[in-house]
Amino acid sequence: MELMNDIREHYAFAHPEREQAAESIAPITYCILEPGHLSQVHDLLARVFWEGIDVSDALQYSPEKCTVVATYKKLVVGAAFLSSPQETYITYLAVRAGWDNSQVATSMLYHLITRNPNKDITLHVSINNPAMLLYNRFGFKAEEFIVGFYEDYLDPNSPQSKNAFRLRLRRWGE
Repeated sequence: MELMNDIREHYAFAHPEREQAAESIAPITYCILEPGHLSQVHDLLARVFWEGIDVSDALQYSPEKCTVVATYKKLVVGAAFLSSPQETYITYLAVRAGWDNSQVATSMLYHLITRNPNKDITLHVSINNPAMLLYNRFGFKAEEFIVGFYEDYLDPNSPQSKNAFRLRLRRWGE
């Protein structure tokens, strides 16, 4: 959002003779994955994780339980996916750059958890990923440390650690 304000201010400074468009504010909406989201979601996942991620198959298996897409107007600002309603493994949770402090990840994780009551939820996360703090706030606990988990996926020059924690949110007994 700050970037957009900077762009508007720069444009107004560079073109004082032109009338400036009024900014319209809209809420962030959370919905299930729809075919119209795919191109933006794939682009987001490539930017946050790596090239070649295709979540098209998520449209086929209970998207109402396994997918959350966050949009601002028509822009996809976040996406989260479970592998299936039976397995409840978080395959991806991603937020567009610049939207990091807008609670999008928190809201998407909350939606995935509440749409799958009484089921443990698991995931892997790079050991130096700041998302560890988010998962800890929701009660996820580390079960395993895995050396080289992301070795085949991350660029060798990536600052992200190739090692991962396997986390679990225990839900039995609720």
